[in-house]
Amino acid sequence: MRTNISFDKTLTTSYHAAEEIMKDRATSFYQAFHQLPTERFQGVAAVYAFCRYADDTVDQASLRQKGSELEQLDRLEAKLRAMYTEQHNWELSDDQPWWPAFADTVRRFAIPIDSFLHQIEGQRRDADFSDVQTMGELLEYCRLVAGSVGTMLLPLLVADDADLDNSEFVHACQSLGVGMQITNILRDVGEDLKTRNRIYLPADLLKEYRITRVELLELAACTDESRLQAAIPQSFILLWERLAMLADEYYFEYENWISWFHPSCQIPLTSAALVYRAIADAVRGQSYNCFSKRCYTDAATRAVLIASATKRVMRQKHKLPVAVCSTT
Repeated sequence: MRTNISFDKTLTTSYHAAEEIMKDRATSFYQAFHQLPTERFQGVAAVYAFCRYADDTVDQASLRQKGSELEQLDRLEAKLRAMYTEQHNWELSDDQPWWPAFADTVRRFAIPIDSFLHQIEGQRRDADFSDVQTMGELLEYCRLVAGSVGTMLLPLLVADDADLDNSEFVHACQSLGVGMQITNILRDVGEDLKTRNRIYLPADLLKEYRITRVELLELAACTDESRLQAAIPQSFILLWERLAMLADEYYFEYENWISWFHPSCQIPLTSAALVYRAIADAVRGQSYNCFSKRCYTDAATRAVLIASATKRVMRQKHKLPVAVCSTT
């Protein structure tokens, strides 16, 4: 039991800071996971704050000037490793207000360090970015920056800690993150090009569909909405849909394991998956304009999807995972 009033006040303030970051920067996640019991939701917010900081370390630097991102990521990794090996003095001030909440979450839920290290490694690839060449490279990147989020959140969502040793279960959670990252890439084609000079669409796929970097840059530079929509070639739409179908293959693998998640987490997790996957429909609704705007699901759509998550959970929760069925 905690008796240090200063400690409790610091931690409460820190969790609030993490929640505000998630509320401001991840509307879909916030609305879906806000259904969780308070302790688990606060933990999700703290983990999100860490990932957001790692991502912003690279992306915000690329908007200003390059050169310091890798050093900042090195410092973040050193700080992370120290947290896992040393006693943390909660009364010492920290430059990131969410850090005490993050450290508290890591310890209370016994989250292994590996997922956080994978996240940092993925951000290093963005800091020293070169265009993605193959589908294999794309999926490896997605596993690092987003599959890692699935595995770091798993201790907060699982019903039985012993299940964390099941590699197929862990892989299913990692796959959900991969699907979400592909959706991110499909939503942000123009933004990634204009602000960071990055193309995540695999070069071999662009070649197959006869789409050049110059064409993508021209689309991203176009400021006339009606002209832009008319200029988006059918070949790009076909490529975009191919990657959207690939994302769908990754999205719902976790549903086979839904009963392995804590009962309080099943509907919020399914809500998050449905809401995030629907971003692709928002892009379709804008005639595939992922160049001049960032498409979102609106509040009404999110509410409908969150309601439908209950039905999906009811259909799935009593089913045995595929891996288990195959052995009976």
